[in-house]
Amino acid sequence: MSPSALDGVRVIEFCDEIGSYCGKLLADLGADVIKVEPPGGGWQRHTPPYFRDQEGVDTSLWFWVHNTSKRSVVLDLETDEGRALARKLALTADVLLEDFPPGYLAARGLGYEELHAAKPSLVYTSITGFGQFGPHAHYAYSDIVGQAMGGVMTLAGEPDDPPNMIVGNQANICASIDAAQGTLLALLYAERTGKGQHVDVSAQEAISMAQETAMQTWDLQKRNRVRTGEKGMIPVALPGWGVYRAKDGWVQLMVLAPAGKDFPALVDWMRERGMAADLDEEPYASLCAQLSMPFVTQVMTNPESAMAVIPQLAHINEVVKAFIATLGAVEAYEEGQRRQLLVGLVSTPKHLAENAQLRARGWYRPVEFPHLGVTIEFPGPPYRLSETPARIGRPPRLGEHTAEVLAELR
Repeated sequence: MSPSALDGVRVIEFCDEIGSYCGKLLADLGADVIKVEPPGGGWQRHTPPYFRDQEGVDTSLWFWVHNTSKRSVVLDLETDEGRALARKLALTADVLLEDFPPGYLAARGLGYEELHAAKPSLVYTSITGFGQFGPHAHYAYSDIVGQAMGGVMTLAGEPDDPPNMIVGNQANICASIDAAQGTLLALLYAERTGKGQHVDVSAQEAISMAQETAMQTWDLQKRNRVRTGEKGMIPVALPGWGVYRAKDGWVQLMVLAPAGKDFPALVDWMRERGMAADLDEEPYASLCAQLSMPFVTQVMTNPESAMAVIPQLAHINEVVKAFIATLGAVEAYEEGQRRQLLVGLVSTPKHLAENAQLRARGWYRPVEFPHLGVTIEFPGPPYRLSETPARIGRPPRLGEHTAEVLAELR
């Protein structure tokens, strides 16, 4: 078996919903990640859905997907014994991960300053909603708060919608990814110099980078970007641009973008299927021949030319809608891509499970659960290392390794 990138690195993780994905990334890369959990388990273990609807601390799919390849130890940090064992365990680590509110671990003798004094090479990573200092450091946090405070909700959704939350706890995921990056950089420095450090990650700061140019727009123009929905920055329906309903799902078209084949290639496809309607007639034929985002942008800067062309664009778009509605979603995606048109499948979980590209690359990884008598496919790692590949191991049962790990401390 090939070596793993983080073989020999020990990580002690005191994380639940904010930072557990960071621990997973390190564990899948080969680090020995020991997850310290409270009696009864944390929030993720009690979050549905559950495997085959069997509610329990060891069957939460939410916990499974964020905690692969780890070991689990149960310690009660509210007791002297639990704190003493946690400290002893932490001092065996190269890295400590935690996502408690600022000051929580320090009040229990497990803060950065105290542990760093005892082990100067320790990398101590804190992942919180707003960071370790500042006027909001102790504010209550959840993922929706992070998305709201990070600025992405104001950009998500249609213009007439209220601000939308992005699915999938994206503030927590962004914070965990940035924490993994920061931790590995600090670990590299510690290995070179013997000096550990405190890695302070704010979920608000991490997800704010997903705003694209919103912050720069304010800095340079003192103008807030607003929700534009599927239409983008030009607030009219453009043919070949946006989300279209297929027979059995949805596809995203971006044919006007400066990549792939241009709009006439889409009309060629429609013509072959007998669905071009009157697009070969004027005034539509000459407009279709030059349709592109630069052309539309130039036209829209002139109110007179815009008013003349908007009804024609709307008609062309209705013809495109009628054509896409005759196709299956996968058919529209695959045939469109064969023709080098920018067509994307709006994938459902079923589409992803059956996706030919993901299957061909072996992205899904079988994970055995002997105690359940099943093998379950998990999403694979988000990168491929040719010499030190990541591996997906079974998420631990609550306290599964307590006796084993504590025996190592003796």
